[in-house]
Amino acid sequence: MDHLSLFVNSLFTALAMSAPYLVLGYVAAALIKEYVSRESLARHLGDRGVRPVVNAVGIGALLPICSCGVIPLGVGVHRAGGGLGTALAFMTSSPAISPVAVVMVGMMLGPTYLATYVGVALAGSFLIGVVGNRLLRRETGPLAEREIPVDRLKEEHGHHHPEPESGSRFGRAMRWAFWDLGADVSVDLVIGLAVAALVLAFLPIELTEAYLGTRSVWTLLLVVLVAVPVYTCSVPTVPIVWALLMHGAMPGAMLAYMVAGPATNLGELNAIRRNMGLGAATFYTASLLTIALAGGLFANHVVFASYEYKATMVAENELVVQDCCVPMIFGNRVERNDLGRIAASVPTWHYPFILVLLVTIGVGLKQRLVQRDAGGGDGDTVGTTPIPEEAKA
Repeated sequence: MDHLSLFVNSLFTALAMSAPYLVLGYVAAALIKEYVSRESLARHLGDRGVRPVVNAVGIGALLPICSCGVIPLGVGVHRAGGGLGTALAFMTSSPAISPVAVVMVGMMLGPTYLATYVGVALAGSFLIGVVGNRLLRRETGPLAEREIPVDRLKEEHGHHHPEPESGSRFGRAMRWAFWDLGADVSVDLVIGLAVAALVLAFLPIELTEAYLGTRSVWTLLLVVLVAVPVYTCSVPTVPIVWALLMHGAMPGAMLAYMVAGPATNLGELNAIRRNMGLGAATFYTASLLTIALAGGLFANHVVFASYEYKATMVAENELVVQDCCVPMIFGNRVERNDLGRIAASVPTWHYPFILVLLVTIGVGLKQRLVQRDAGGGDGDTVGTTPIPEEAKA
């Protein structure tokens, strides 16, 4: 099989295996968004102490918002009177964990990896909130007086179309699930799956093992330093992590990337600095580095302490994986000359979901083309999420 056919078959199979979990994740996220009011969020987050931090972490984990979309909401929590730590806890858990990311991690990386990832992300978010509320003090002076317009803070993030006023709440939720959230996330997911297919097809296993296949703390530090400044989203990161794990990356290294990468980027850090102060931005960065490193060490030396990657090259272009820390959802053979056969393993019940996902992807591609033609790439947005004037770099 030539490389192009291999790539296409790998990408389709990954989409086919992911489709039901993605569609159900979109529906769950939309129902939460539609039936949980903003007033309720503000009431539960606008205070200090441990309980608001717990609320911030829990609510953030349920909302499907990326690290840029969370900026106005996190700043809004701060402006509404919430502690700095509470706002930062919300801004950590929301992009790192979401209903869609959870189902994707569970499906592609397995229950053990899911429990470890969610546990580290939730515990880290909680610690950031509690410690932040104790160490950080609200800024005074011009910074504290600069208010973000209310209408900006109340904009809906994660989509770029206003909700229709008419129709049932369930109907509005489903429209948002597939026309807005699903269309946007699905395009990013295709990019992530495409990178994963390229990894499976072309990346030499020796390269992955050399840089990501050790339990060294230096490997974790390298991964985290790369992950913190770069803009990544949790969902498209999952298939890339899966492919790298199948090529010999250590579980801890990939866990550290999944915690540090989606949780922040340089744009968000700058927005925190401008709206919450340099101390908050410095504390947040240092905390994420520490939590990602601790999570990686915990995964490598506790959860997967006895894990040893085993793979054999049985032919020039054929890799057989005997043991991996995540489910081998495509079978144990990750070969370059016959990968197309795995398409036959897609269950029949997946195909209605595949059709829904393909239509959603088509809608997302059309929306991005319209945005580009309308001059959407003027630097005022990151991804598809508008950022308040005060939060821009």
